[in-house]
Amino acid sequence: MTDPSQLAGPHLTGQIFLSRMEYIRQFYGPASVRSVLEALSESDRMLLRAVHDQGWYPFGTLVRLDHAIAQILAPDDAEIFERLGADLFRHRTRWLVERSPAVSPHGFLLRVAEEHRRFHSFGRASYRRTGATEGELAFCAYPELDESFCRSSLGYLRRAVEFLTERPVAIAERLCQLRGEGACAYGVNWSIAPEIALHQGDPSRS
Repeated sequence: MTDPSQLAGPHLTGQIFLSRMEYIRQFYGPASVRSVLEALSESDRMLLRAVHDQGWYPFGTLVRLDHAIAQILAPDDAEIFERLGADLFRHRTRWLVERSPAVSPHGFLLRVAEEHRRFHSFGRASYRRTGATEGELAFCAYPELDESFCRSSLGYLRRAVEFLTERPVAIAERLCQLRGEGACAYGVNWSIAPEIALHQGDPSRS
């Protein structure tokens, strides 16, 4: 098995790439996979055709894949990156479906931080509880950045906490490394009115 610490540049496990390919097939059809792949370089195409869940693949390939999905399949969908992140929830947290009655949102978010290195060869993550029904998850020291990744992370976290709480969740990226800040920090609140949650979760209003 590849040691991620020996890889050149930031890498992610294959699970996220497989999630993206399944998303395309499920919502746009098998022919759309070919359309997206044809928009990428030959090296990216070869990599994605051979991807498996235990492998490690370049962060840049994910960014290019996500932008190709957005441009080719969802040019008018302002929330496509959030949707991609939400879909990853089904792949990365299958354990949660079976154990959800015993898992609190705080416990889940802490686990996301603790398991960051399982899925990323780069960066660090931390979680702090800021209230009975709110907390902040932060990611820092990312050598490469892209808005698509920030927004898909937001979609992933929202979907997971919604699943655990069965209610709307307000989440906002309070800090962002793309703005020159020290971390991408997501404030999550699962105890507020639905209309407020919708407002805070809409990236077009931020």
